[in-house]
Amino acid sequence: MTEMVAKNSTRIEELSSILLSTLDEQVFFNEISKCLNEIVISDRVRILRVRENGSSSLVSENGQSVENSQIIEKGAGIAGYVLRTKKSYFSNNISRDPLFSSNDNGDTVAELCLPLGCDGFMIGTIHIQSLSEDRAFSREDITDVLEILGAIEKPVKNMKIYLSAKFLNESLSRQIEAKEKELEQSKSSVNILDSYRIEEKDIIGKSDSMKEIIRVADKVAAVDVATLVLGESGTGKEMIARRVHCRSARKEGAFISVDCSSLSEAQLEIELFGEEARDFTEAHNVRLGLIEQANNGTLFINNIESMPVMIQSKLIKFINEKMAFRLRGQIPYRSDVRIIASSARDFSELVDKGLFREDLFYALNTMSLRAPALRDRVEDIEMLASFFLNKGKSADLQKSLAPGALKSLQDYHWPGNVRELQSVMERAFILSDGMIVEKDHLSESVSQAEKVEEVSDSKVIEFSEMTLDELERKHICHTLEHLGGNKTKTAKTLGITVKTLYNKLHSYGMIEPKEA
Repeated sequence: MTEMVAKNSTRIEELSSILLSTLDEQVFFNEISKCLNEIVISDRVRILRVRENGSSSLVSENGQSVENSQIIEKGAGIAGYVLRTKKSYFSNNISRDPLFSSNDNGDTVAELCLPLGCDGFMIGTIHIQSLSEDRAFSREDITDVLEILGAIEKPVKNMKIYLSAKFLNESLSRQIEAKEKELEQSKSSVNILDSYRIEEKDIIGKSDSMKEIIRVADKVAAVDVATLVLGESGTGKEMIARRVHCRSARKEGAFISVDCSSLSEAQLEIELFGEEARDFTEAHNVRLGLIEQANNGTLFINNIESMPVMIQSKLIKFINEKMAFRLRGQIPYRSDVRIIASSARDFSELVDKGLFREDLFYALNTMSLRAPALRDRVEDIEMLASFFLNKGKSADLQKSLAPGALKSLQDYHWPGNVRELQSVMERAFILSDGMIVEKDHLSESVSQAEKVEEVSDSKVIEFSEMTLDELERKHICHTLEHLGGNKTKTAKTLGITVKTLYNKLHSYGMIEPKEA
């Protein structure tokens, strides 16, 4: 027994007795740092507790608790060295000692560091510090402190057993929590699949153009490749994509759609590829992207021309590799999904302007379909109008179209295509009191529509020798004559303002300035 230990034997026995009576970690470490600060000549005694993952944190200083201290990574600094070697170490000039370089030592000049533990299991490190050059540590100090630690070996062993059990319980709790979340996520995936699984709906139409698109769609369904559906807005591109999915081998999988034009770049990236938690404390918080949710199914990307180039790069990489990373994710995931994209734009122009990647266009255009405009399938308008008019209505509320209303529908040019027709018919149902929808129940733009008949061969204007101005004049005059001199309808048909039409007619000498 060293002289210092013999001199303080009563205090050391008191410490051992206190430690044997508690399994409170904070009390345990505070009592040790307090006793050592009283016995060993030093300015400061600190204790760092070892965490389950091997990192350390300051929990006690001179018998006082320390909370929310900085985490020292496993293996870093003098604490990491002592824990790794399980040997004591001292330095009387820590500013020049490389083992202390990774720690913020502040005003510390010299330090003695010892491991706290037993049977190879370390529960902490003891740091006895001097703030003055007058106090230098030696091997005698190591011997003294080790003898004190030997006197409290039994309570240290008790704490080691307690912490081992605590760490094990925490680890098991985390594993159970992870399994529960995994199970919940699995259930969620099943629910997602159920919510996105669809039944095939008949595409309404008897025109040759619709018969052809249906025939081609059924052929495309049999080939499991990326597909592009083109056509004006409102022509039913998603309906065509749904038919391809429902007629394919993926029909039991999910059909999920996303509209690129309705999301910001950041939102679209997360929506498509998913997102992982921002820090390690939320390691199990993962948001699945639509690409993952559509695994073994089909992902329909609407208005893909609005997709930012950065996300285009990630999408082409996924199409080629069938692998992707979530936002902030470090590990890639696989997903077997068919991509069907749609657009109302001319891709050649977008590619030329650098707004759309050429390689992505070719990848999506392996198979392509083009939805016809409603004005090119006039024979389908009656069937579609009746469907939308009575959709979801009981048999006693079914309505029909008056001949005049049907003619207006067939004469109208439908810039909004089928979607516009649906809106017009839903409005007409509300406005009509009886069982017949009249022309007056239609929107003004539709009810005032006049069909411009095709010009026979005998009426074809010979324009090969005409200038552009002469051709424009002929066209305006012909349209005005056909519409009975109605300037408002003429301007609307020509796609110009009434004021512009009057200016044109005035320049032709067809009206007086005061009339314009």
